[in-house]
Amino acid sequence: MANLRIIYNNVADSATISASTTASGSAANMKNDQKTSAHRSSSTSTVTYTLTWSTAQAINCVALPATNLVDGDLITVKLYETSTTDAAGPIAQLIDQQACAGRVMLLQNGNTTSTSADFGYGGATKTSVWFTQTYQAKALEITLTRSSLVQQIDCARIICGKYWETSRQVTKGIDVGTEDQSEVITTRSGNTYVDKKTISDTLSFNLDYINDVDRKTFLQLLRSWGKNGLIYVCLFPDNTNTEYTQAYSIYGRLQNTSLRYEYLGYYNTSIQLISW
Repeated sequence: MANLRIIYNNVADSATISASTTASGSAANMKNDQKTSAHRSSSTSTVTYTLTWSTAQAINCVALPATNLVDGDLITVKLYETSTTDAAGPIAQLIDQQACAGRVMLLQNGNTTSTSADFGYGGATKTSVWFTQTYQAKALEITLTRSSLVQQIDCARIICGKYWETSRQVTKGIDVGTEDQSEVITTRSGNTYVDKKTISDTLSFNLDYINDVDRKTFLQLLRSWGKNGLIYVCLFPDNTNTEYTQAYSIYGRLQNTSLRYEYLGYYNTSIQLISW
């Protein structure tokens, strides 16, 4: 069973990104961290995003932290050694993976499907693909395919690169929740009014007795990314229940945290994250 995985150096930010079909929003929107600044396909059945680099990038994972994919939709990821995707074929590929199986969408307005306008209110789905080894690639193709729903595909962010996997899995006692910024006002007469605002996911967990190698990587993460940098965290990347994997994944910011020396080169930490 795989342990916790973290993507913090997102090489998609240095890529040139194109999309096979576009109704609104530039493909470059998927390089920024504004959830509502998404790319929307003109096709209601499929879209392919192509990322290219002038120099090879180390890649073993791809994550999409905010899409409007639904149960049954598929994702295909292909890696290429050159920046020309049709030259010699992919050096690695994962075809027709379930993107978010088991994900049930029900928004407050009663809708069971979402668009990018709903991403800040609990309407985003997440998906991730993990390769068993790291490849040096100059091009990456991500194809999203609808299974039965006829709706344009919205995607707000692409994350790819090389993940860090901890030597130990998180300990039991994982907290998943939400942080609702809405304000409820009660008048003198007793009536209540709500100023509806965004809802963010939260995730808290402990890492106990990690080794010295993990200590060095974790401290680098704290110093370099801190609270301002966004990271993608997946607690159960290889779980056969993809809905479970999605529920325990988050693209967000670290809250104040520290690392505690326990004994004989082993360390403990508590990690709290709030989504973008």
